[in-house]
Amino acid sequence: MKNKIAIILSGSLLLLIVSCNVKSIEKYNEDFKGEWRTEVYYSPTKADSIRNFLNVDGRDGGFGVACDKNDPFEECLFFQTGRVKINKSTKAIQFGNSVSQIHYVTQEPFINDFGKWELSLDSIRYFKY
Repeated sequence: MKNKIAIILSGSLLLLIVSCNVKSIEKYNEDFKGEWRTEVYYSPTKADSIRNFLNVDGRDGGFGVACDKNDPFEECLFFQTGRVKINKSTKAIQFGNSVSQIHYVTQEPFINDFGKWELSLDSIRYFKY
């Protein structure tokens, strides 16, 4: 009986520790908030020029890959929505409750040499617009 209680307490403690590392990305660093996009690039998969989009705005966050270059989140090859959460220790981010696609912050938001806000996800540069 004591072993069962110890296992339950250990599991609860582990869950508490892990969940403390995950928080809303705006609470982690409010500089993430806003609308971001990549530079236009050519996609052989779509045989067209495209860009990626990122929107961090509370529950209405969005992430689109290979979207129409002029229309945010339209005709994307991949699209996720929901609150953006970050694991503070691994810098892994997720959109909504989906864990099927995890992305990694490779550089947190900063003002670059040209005076533009920039961040990097999965080593791809995004700029605030």
